[in-house]
Amino acid sequence: MPGILLVRTDSDDDVWEDVLWRMGELPGMYRSGQAGAADAVARESIPRRLIVTEDPAWRGATSEDVSAALDRPGIWVPDLVVLTDDRTGRDADSRPLLAFRGSDGDAFWITPRQAAMTYLVLHHPYLSSTIGWFVETAPAELEWELEEDEEEWEPDEEDLHEPVGVELESLNAPPRYTRPARELPPLIQETDLGGVLVRTDFTDDAAWTSLVERVCRPGHDVIDDFGDYVDFVDDPAFAGATPEQVMAQVRHPGTNKGAMTADVVLIADATTMREPGHRVLVIPLEDRIGFAFRVAPELVGGMVINLALGNMDIGDFRNDEA
Repeated sequence: MPGILLVRTDSDDDVWEDVLWRMGELPGMYRSGQAGAADAVARESIPRRLIVTEDPAWRGATSEDVSAALDRPGIWVPDLVVLTDDRTGRDADSRPLLAFRGSDGDAFWITPRQAAMTYLVLHHPYLSSTIGWFVETAPAELEWELEEDEEEWEPDEEDLHEPVGVELESLNAPPRYTRPARELPPLIQETDLGGVLVRTDFTDDAAWTSLVERVCRPGHDVIDDFGDYVDFVDDPAFAGATPEQVMAQVRHPGTNKGAMTADVVLIADATTMREPGHRVLVIPLEDRIGFAFRVAPELVGGMVINLALGNMDIGDFRNDEA
């Protein structure tokens, strides 16, 4: 079962609670010692688990200590291990966490929100490449090697790599998962060379009809039709759903079906319906996971095809939007 192990190694209650708040009320979350939590994990629509360890015995533990504890027969090995660190307490803006893949010791820095967004899509295949990108982008090592006489020197914050997800923490309205009022249906991302567009605002049917038309036929040419490359989800069950709740329900077809997908989920929310341009919200499900941006509906069809084929990456469209 895919999952994350979050370990508290510090003694500051305020720092710890801040980390948990930023991560949100994630599905499949199990806090050690919480009654009935294990049953709640089993009931989730998409199998995954986030085990939160708060045992005082782990105070002061290092990543090597946690890795050694996992290297025992019969122990569940999570996809990702995340733990608080001295740096978590020092940096109140982004609360960096020390992380490493459960199967090896490549450590890197990640913010709580980025860890949460990654957890929501951890069940997708190929995500190991994204975690590998995290390792390259924000390694736990210093930006340069210390000389022998500098072994006792304590590095400043600017001497460390910036954690993955610092952009998320600095947004005016940063992403945070909250439990939906009712269970949402799964979203199957299986359109070859395409993606899924989910309607979450149901106040204007005419605006939705216009949006679908502009996505399918951006040039008003019957020959130029992208309708086969976008699955339109017009299900009132998603009314009022947040972007994080939607992305948590996306299921990838898997490696055995051979489908090439854009690895984004598209959302028609209240802003999409009400603004004149009807710009669609785009949520990346790999690399810049959860870092939302908007594109014109006329660009959606070409975007999902080029992303699925690998001709372009999400940064090309984010940069254009910015």
